[in-house]
Amino acid sequence: MKPLLLLLFVFSLSSCAFFGKKKDFPEGNYQMILGYSNEEYHKVKRESPQNVEADTYGNDPTIYRSFLSLHDKDKFVMAIDDILLFGKYRFNGDRLELTDEKKGSLALDIIKVKSDFVQLRGDFSQFSSARIPTSERLYINFALDKTPIRETPSKFDSQVNLWRNAPVKSESEKEIKARALNFVDYSIAYFQHISSSGTHHDYRMDGVESPIIYAENGIVLKAWADVPDSWKELFYNEKNALVAYQYLFDGFKFGSKEEYHVTGLLLITFYLKNLRNSLAANL
Repeated sequence: MKPLLLLLFVFSLSSCAFFGKKKDFPEGNYQMILGYSNEEYHKVKRESPQNVEADTYGNDPTIYRSFLSLHDKDKFVMAIDDILLFGKYRFNGDRLELTDEKKGSLALDIIKVKSDFVQLRGDFSQFSSARIPTSERLYINFALDKTPIRETPSKFDSQVNLWRNAPVKSESEKEIKARALNFVDYSIAYFQHISSSGTHHDYRMDGVESPIIYAENGIVLKAWADVPDSWKELFYNEKNALVAYQYLFDGFKFGSKEEYHVTGLLLITFYLKNLRNSLAANL
């Protein structure tokens, strides 16, 4: 698997004004838009400094499931691919300090702040990840997501992101099913969020890499041979992943056969909810 943060260098720029030297930023939901390793950041900074601004975008699908949510004055959720942290936060000078009671603390340097954009730098070496490099500091750009939250849980809530916590040992069938079901819950929240946004410029169908094919006229399960490695890596090993796949297969097989007179993202959400109900009945 290629490291996430070395793949994100197809850029597009947007113009925003600096807030000046102020380094904190308002609470809200921030979507990840680009990530750099330390080495790549400084290389790009030397060669084309405009491409290391806080409002620089990438287009790798993995960024669409990474975010930082600051809410209720002191609570946060941070999901950087397969790293999930949630707990309390505070601003301390030019740093954003995150404290997860179970996983520890993370101090992120606030490098740049622009209107609706922020660039943070952090050392993630204390966290285990199969998806992102943790041997050097990472620079991450975030954009404020102004989509109204009309349905809960939202994709920014910690409870629908627990699938990101990689298992440290082989899991029981019930645990495997719960992990697969949690990923379906996240998928529902993802598509609901995009439906609520009104615009789809930040939307990628493959932002949810899974055994499911998402199409304008519905959803269908992929053949096992076509299931992406990124989804299999949510489980302890391929044997556990196969148990989860069979669980999804049975959900499709025995799920509701309702027909809806809608298309697109709304139809995908309806079918995912039907699948979810079928899976929950067999947890």
